Amino acid sequence: IGYVETFDGLHQYYGSGWDVTLFFNERILPKLYLDVDVGAIYLGDPFDPELDDDLTGYDDIESEMRMFYFSVGALYGFPLGSGNYSLTTGLAAGVYSVSMAFKTDFVADDYSNQYFGGNASLAIAKRIATNWTIETTCVAHYFGTNEARDDLFWVFTNFTAVDPFLLGISVGVVIDLR
Repeated sequence: IGYVETFDGLHQYYGSGWDVTLFFNERILPKLYLDVDVGAIYLGDPFDPELDDDLTGYDDIESEMRMFYFSVGALYGFPLGSGNYSLTTGLAAGVYSVSMAFKTDFVADDYSNQYFGGNASLAIAKRIATNWTIETTCVAHYFGTNEARDDLFWVFTNFTAVDPFLLGISVGVVIDLR
């Protein structure tokens, strides 16, 4: 679970947010792992409450931006020092789904677009028990969007944000099921 910093037009219209990621690793070689991530990024309401009203043509509509991603890649890890600490770095490709949830007094709806993207990560972990580890991770997300009127991401950043870059810092618990 962690904090996500946004940049460019996305930061201007939504600011930072938070994310939750569930990941699975499977050893391929002694220091190389297959890494599968499923995550959600929440950015919330736009800073400008009139933006969604202007774009949808409805007064007093509430909207919030959410992202869901699924990525698969390689993770390289090795112990540091005495073996209680380890360092990992990863590179993955995936699908990012950007959703806009809309709500008025009478109706709620959700629209989404899917994009191809990827992420890179760097983590340090400390083993606290045989099967338990505490991990701090920094992950950079990037995905391609379109400058088109049917692209929710571009439209709901007031036609300014293209190909977003997000940087996340998180802390979590890792359970080794071996």
